[in-house]
Amino acid sequence: MATELFHKKGSAYDVFKEVSPQQVGLIKILSLYGASSPGHLAIVQQVHKSAISNRLKKLHEKGWVEWVDSEGDKRTKLVQITEDGEEILKQAEEAIYDRFCGLFEHIKDEDVEAFIRIFTDVKEQLKKGEREN
Repeated sequence: MATELFHKKGSAYDVFKEVSPQQVGLIKILSLYGASSPGHLAIVQQVHKSAISNRLKKLHEKGWVEWVDSEGDKRTKLVQITEDGEEILKQAEEAIYDRFCGLFEHIKDEDVEAFIRIFTDVKEQLKKGEREN
């Protein structure tokens, strides 16, 4: 994951002193899917439910997620992102973007354009393969 780059490089981006790559991923999933069950989150992150429980506990302690009742079944608890969670996600995404852009600083424009062209071609081939299956 992109956030691991910050931890390994010893980045000065303070946001990554507060949140792990796995936690950022979980917050991002909640921002995309909305309120979700821990089981659903475990499936999406492809980890055991105990790993999700541990991550959710830490995120809840920091005020970045909250538990809510399911509208359809009051016995079921869902977790959703809070405003503070949205803010930490925004900070993390901005730091990732800044670092990613910095990686291309010393690369010639024509090399960046070639990279984008090749990446776009690969993406189109993957889409084509999905349509054929």
